[in-house]
Order: sequence, then structure tokens, then C-alpha cells
Amino acid sequence: MRAGFLGAGHIARALAEGWRRDAPQASSGIILSVYDPVPERARSFAAQFDAQACASPAALANLSELVVLAMRPTDVPAALAAVGPVLEGRALLSLAAAVPLDELRAGLPDGACVARLMPNVAAAVGRGVFLLAAGTLTAAQLDSVRDLFGLAGTVVEIPEGLFDPATAVAGCGPGFTALFIEALAEAGVEAGLDEALARELAVAGVAGSAALVARDGDPVAIRTSVATPGGMTAEGVEVLENRGLRAALAAAVAAAVERARRGR
Repeated sequence: MRAGFLGAGHIARALAEGWRRDAPQASSGIILSVYDPVPERARSFAAQFDAQACASPAALANLSELVVLAMRPTDVPAALAAVGPVLEGRALLSLAAAVPLDELRAGLPDGACVARLMPNVAAAVGRGVFLLAAGTLTAAQLDSVRDLFGLAGTVVEIPEGLFDPATAVAGCGPGFTALFIEALAEAGVEAGLDEALARELAVAGVAGSAALVARDGDPVAIRTSVATPGGMTAEGVEVLENRGLRAALAAAVAAAVERARRGR
């Protein structure tokens, strides 16, 4: 698969890292190219991920089977105008938040093969969640996208109308979880732990909990099995409930959804 990144920012790097990380037998078949309006950023990306830096969006499209649009929403119209005339049946996959398929299609020639995908930064460690709206991709292109992104995580196909709330959970989730880990470690320090030890324990606890929930599929059962009546966990969970953890998370998701909708 020849994949080209329009944009060499954080999410493009997370994807490339996920594809290159530790699966040489799979990643050896992925030929990467990159274009960025800041040439030095493209050169840095190319050196780090064994990619070819391109001088223009058109040059990148000519090298690619899949063009991955990884630019800010404000830069999307110019990128589409630059790459559209040379797509010629190649697939374009947009990672731009809050830019709907109708707007993407309007900026491209008639009949363009275009889809949306929302990644998250856990792709860098092979644990990404990729929300996919198939758009106008052909069946073969859709299979290729599933296979490619499946190397760096889990691909979940959803209707485009669910992108905002799904992104608020899956895309923003790493940020929310990182804040929880940060706060849990800080609480450990306040209780007397060394900072490094508190962070290590917080990270390990969250990772292990996520693995258990992923295995069993029931967070309530995991929580109740750990929070035995009268025990330490039960005492702490009661405080979290009383202090409004659920309400705070609900408000965070709602705020993220509203921000996405204001962007349109």
C-alpha cells in the first residue's frame, strides 16, 4: 500500500509510528510519502518514518494509492483544490475533524473516492480507535483502509451522523484518561508516594483496568467486584460518585460535541 500524508503533524506521526513500530513483516509493505506546507516538518517526518518528502500535494498524490488528509480544518479547502485535479480515482481519506463528507466532495472533482476517518493518538502504540465513514470509497479501497488502519488499532465503521459523539468518546478519550492518570498520580503524591512511583502505579492501574474491561465487556461488573462493601475501593468510589465524576465526564463529552458542531 502506497499511502501519502498531506500534513506531518501529531496525528500523522502517530499513525506512521503505529505502522512502523514493531511489525516489519506488515509495515514493509507500506510505502509512505509526505507533504507539509512547512518543508522542514516534512523532511523530519520522512527521516523518522522512512518516507519520501514531496514538494507539492500533486506530487504526493501521484505517488499514492491512498491520500491521507491530515491537516487542520481551516487548511482543507486549499489542500482539496491542490490535490483534486490529480486524484484520478485514488482514494482520499480525511482525518480533519468537523469537515463533513458533503464539504469534502464539494471541493473535489465529481466521482471522487473520499471517506472520513477519525483516529486517536493511541495509534502510535498499536491501540488506536479509528472511526470510519466509508463515503464513496470502492469496496476494494474500503478493504485496503480497514487492513491498513487495522495494523495500528481497531476500525469501527459508523454513520457519519454519529461522528461528533463518537469522536468525543474515542478521540478525546485519551486526553480525558491522561488527565485522570495525572490527577490520580498527584493524589498519590499527596498521600506520601514518590512522584515517579505514583505515576507508575497510576498508569499500570488504568492499563490493567482497561484490559479487564476489554476482556469481560462489563465495566460495572469489574467495578463492583473490586469495590467490596466496607473496603478501600468502595470508600473511594463513593467519594467519586458524590463529587460528581459521572457528571463531569458527561459535561466534557457534551462540550467536545458542541465544539465540533461550532466548527462547521
